[in-house]
Amino acid sequence: MIADLRYDGIVGVAPMRGTEEMLAYLKTRPTYHGHVKGASVAVHQPGNSTCWAPEDVLAAPHFFEFAMSVLPLVKEYLGPHPLLYSVNAFTTYPIMGPMNPDIQAWHRDRDDEKFLALFVYLTDVNLAADGAHLFQRGTQRCKANGGEVQEVTGAAGTAFLADTSGLHMGIRPALYPRTLAWARWCISDPPASYRWDKQQPCSRDVLGARYPTDVVLQDLLRLVVQ
Repeated sequence: MIADLRYDGIVGVAPMRGTEEMLAYLKTRPTYHGHVKGASVAVHQPGNSTCWAPEDVLAAPHFFEFAMSVLPLVKEYLGPHPLLYSVNAFTTYPIMGPMNPDIQAWHRDRDDEKFLALFVYLTDVNLAADGAHLFQRGTQRCKANGGEVQEVTGAAGTAFLADTSGLHMGIRPALYPRTLAWARWCISDPPASYRWDKQQPCSRDVLGARYPTDVVLQDLLRLVVQ
């Protein structure tokens, strides 16, 4: 799996259970314009996307534990001391008008010199038109375009790891809103995107008893929760 991730830049992982519970919880919480709360990028079109606050993503059932379950793979890819620096969940909508180039056109993320993202569909994305994630394989290893396009589809709970320094995009859903959650790991303290997305750690109280007692894990989480 790690060999495939290093070569292709993307790999599927076991699905997350409990997406209905997570989404039901998020729907009780306030939403914000854009795909990342606090991001300095403009909202290109009102109604294109909404997102939740990081503390609500952490407080939601199942996702934090699922993100921690892939930590061994993250360590193999990034090294022994990766930092969790971003958790997020956002919805894109089937509206008319121009696409949001920050998420709906081919682009590379530049969050850090080395980073890795876990993505989980919280709604069904069984067809490309449901809002599939696209990734040009191998483009995380070079600056060239034109990698073979991998289309990620699947039921709610479908999960994958991606090095989004490679070329990727999300298709605007045609009929129904698409909701996606992510957890991102980096090697810098903090990464560049931490500043431009205006992030800061949440109180450990949002996790309650779910906050790890292991001091090593606490250190790896300190950009997100402490």
